Parts: sequence; C-alpha cells; structure tokens
Amino acid sequence: MKNKRLPLFLLLFFATTLLFGQRFNGGMVGGISVAEISGDHVEGPNKVGAYVGGFVNTYFSKKSSVQLELDFIQKGSRKNPDSTNYDFYLLRLNYIELFTHYKWDFAKILTLEGGLSLGVLINSYEEANYQELTEPPFDPVDFCANIGLYVRLTEHWKFNVRYSNSILSVRPNKTGLVGKRNNGQYNEVLSFTFHYQFKLKR
Repeated sequence: MKNKRLPLFLLLFFATTLLFGQRFNGGMVGGISVAEISGDHVEGPNKVGAYVGGFVNTYFSKKSSVQLELDFIQKGSRKNPDSTNYDFYLLRLNYIELFTHYKWDFAKILTLEGGLSLGVLINSYEEANYQELTEPPFDPVDFCANIGLYVRLTEHWKFNVRYSNSILSVRPNKTGLVGKRNNGQYNEVLSFTFHYQFKLKR
C-alpha cells in the first residue's frame, strides 16, 4: 500500500530532531511487538512482529522529560490451526509511527511514560484459510494512546514494556453492522524493547 503521507511524516520528525539537536538526547530502539486486532473475534495477543526505531528526548525538570520516537512496528493478528479447528488466519500491518510521550523518573531505575502516537500504514496483507483478502480496506493512519514502564539497566541501556491501543478504529467490522453493534476494529500492541541512549544531557 503506497502512502503519500509518509515522506511528510519522516520530514517532520527529522526536522524536529535537527532543530533541537543541541538540547536533545538521542538513541535507538529495538525489540518485539505482540499484537492483536480487537473486534476480529480472534483471541490474542497472537501476532509477534519487529519493533525498531530511534528517539530523541529532553529534560525540562530533574525528573520529567519529553520524548519523540519514530518506529517501525509490525501489528496485526494470527490464528493457527489446531487439532480441533483447522481454520487459519493471518493479518500483517506494518506501520511507521511517531510517538510523543511524557516521562517521569519516579524511582532510581524506574520511569513511567504516557502519551499519543500517530502511525502511517505502509503496507498490509490479510488471508484466511490461505486465501488473500482485500476488503474492507484499513485506514491509512492509526491514532493511539500509549502507556509504558522503563527499567534502567546501565547508564546507556533501558528496558521498556509498553501497551498501545488505537483510539479510533482502523477499519469497520466485516459484519457490516452499524451503530453500537459495530465499534470497528482496533490495534492493540504490547511491546518489549531495549532503548540505547548515546549520551545523557539534562
């Protein structure tokens, strides 16, 4: 799926990084996402994917900071056949996602985070019982609320657990129901990532 928003999206992130580069800390992110689609009637989370990217942050008080993050995240859903049910389902959704988070260092090695993110869908693939599906299409953007916890491992390394959920549906349910009976489908992601920070400036 081609998306004309992506170049503007990337330009916005890197322009912000350059503008505040003298005051911001930079680093890299790497790990896994464990995802599901609420509203698809497949119990999860059940889809494991890649989670990689980079971040910049700055402190505005001793314990409070703001972080911008640009990540590639694999979302979706999966159902494998078993001895009682031979149905197979696979949904792959690949996003470039921009995060804006507030972070609070509430303990020596622990940091809480919370904020919003905007994802741009760069491609998608869906199949059921080995037949590709194309309808209904997914919305090209995913607006999410996020909350997470960092554990500081060393001066440069942190481990992060983050939960993310779409605020707006990424597509309607396939049933065609309307109103309260069809709230649509939403991305849910639980991520486990390592964050490497190059140099800390306060």
